[in-house]
Amino acid sequence: MREQELAPGDVLALYTDGITEACNEGGEEFGERCLIDLLRQHRDLPCQALLSAIVDGVQRFSCQEQSDDITAIVAKFRTSG
Repeated sequence: MREQELAPGDVLALYTDGITEACNEGGEEFGERCLIDLLRQHRDLPCQALLSAIVDGVQRFSCQEQSDDITAIVAKFRTSG
């Protein structure tokens, strides 16, 4: 465990291994790099739309029936006011 200070504009994503371990037809995993790239690409979307982009990205990548759950939580830090 560790503490991490968040700043306005930061995005926190929690996810299960069903996302990063989703495989394509060649047996390659979606992986953390693809997830990070996807989060960066869509970081300006509202949380619900960002979650949809994650699920859509994994499903497009895998092109096969998902063998594990796809679970994610996305939170954005913003200033109050």
